[in-house]
Amino acid sequence: MTLDQTYGFTRCAVGVARRDITPPVGIYARSWGAARHDVAEGVHRPMTATAAALRPLEGDGPELVIVALDLGGFPYRPDEPRIRGAILAATGLSEDQLLINASHTHAGASVNTQLGDRPGAALVAPYLERMVGEVAAAINEAREGVAPAWITYGYGRCSLATNRDFWAPELGRYICGYNPAGAADDTVLVARVTTDDGTTVATLVNYACHPTTLAWENRLLSPDYIGAMREVLEKIYGGLCLFLYGAAGELGPRNGFVGDTEVADRNGRQLGYAAAAALERLPPPGTRLVYTGVVASGANLATWDYRPIDPADKARSTRLSHSVTKVGLARKSSLTAVDPPSADKSDPVAEAEKAMRRRFIQEALGDDPVHQMPIWAWRLGDALLVACPNEAYSYMQTELRARFPGTPVLVLGCTNGSLGYLPPREAYGTGRYQEQQSPFLPGCLELVTEAAAEALAKLKAEG
Repeated sequence: MTLDQTYGFTRCAVGVARRDITPPVGIYARSWGAARHDVAEGVHRPMTATAAALRPLEGDGPELVIVALDLGGFPYRPDEPRIRGAILAATGLSEDQLLINASHTHAGASVNTQLGDRPGAALVAPYLERMVGEVAAAINEAREGVAPAWITYGYGRCSLATNRDFWAPELGRYICGYNPAGAADDTVLVARVTTDDGTTVATLVNYACHPTTLAWENRLLSPDYIGAMREVLEKIYGGLCLFLYGAAGELGPRNGFVGDTEVADRNGRQLGYAAAAALERLPPPGTRLVYTGVVASGANLATWDYRPIDPADKARSTRLSHSVTKVGLARKSSLTAVDPPSADKSDPVAEAEKAMRRRFIQEALGDDPVHQMPIWAWRLGDALLVACPNEAYSYMQTELRARFPGTPVLVLGCTNGSLGYLPPREAYGTGRYQEQQSPFLPGCLELVTEAAAEALAKLKAEG
């Protein structure tokens, strides 16, 4: 069975809610070493936190909450568990019930609490406090509004994501940018959440592509392409759209690194309409397309129709379960500098930015030679979900989906924090940005993928 023929269902109670978390204009917003400004001067599109709460319709089972958050990440790693801890305290959820998936937009505020001397940095702490309140409010509203629903999953394709490990012949080395000769995973996983009266209350889009349309020339706060993508789907289907960022270590938009917000919107519409095409192909809730016989016409015609899934399939679709696994990732003894293009093109501002990022990663990891990284695995009826911090290459999602044919598999990166990249073993020693930035030794991506596969297999074996 190909990805395009893979469908699945979750039958449970679902609630969704959203809050605006757009940072204030004037906040510290440096995300690029090449930028020559420090603060945001305006807003392109609102930035949001969208929560989805899931719980069994009856009997025992976990309540699970996922939040799609328009945020690049936490440059100072200790800020993330502090913020997540405050959200957990405000909602009463336990740590293993909550996934906060950052969209990884590079056009948001730089929420680093350690840079109090920077322009606009005084706005960071109040903004984070407000964000905690808004995220908690979205979660609590979603939990209070749960109602019986079907979640219907399927795969589609979108060519927005392209390979960004480009060999620059004039430098004789890899640089980070569109590589027309490189392979790219174009898979988009979609889901439609439908209540029993037929109302679509949410759509989900799980896709792997760096939100790096807007770069150093941009001075506006923006969710990048994700904003226009949500607009497309919410206009067509109603309800709220959750974007879930995938394993995009080597993937980015073909048209990127610009200051023009219209390019970001075009990229978003490309993903939005591709996701809509996949959503239009989904079966009605709780049904499968089955062969029903022959009709004699000019030719003998095969007829197919949607019929309710059988009781055993419906029972499987109601199962919710989860697990958390820790994976020991061997670390580099030290982080070396990400090389400049050449000695004569070295930019002092960019080099200072790189040095600061290395320092924060090193401080967050401490002295332990092995970093214990969590992996969250969820069973959602017919579907499986795995989430991890850090930025895995797309090998993780393609491999997991290949290992579970016929099963929708959501793969989320940058979830509950992030420290660096997880490149494949063969990328090490090539001078790629991702393997230079990563604090982890070769083989860690493969180790994480194996651990994720094992965790998902255990959940799937529950029947």
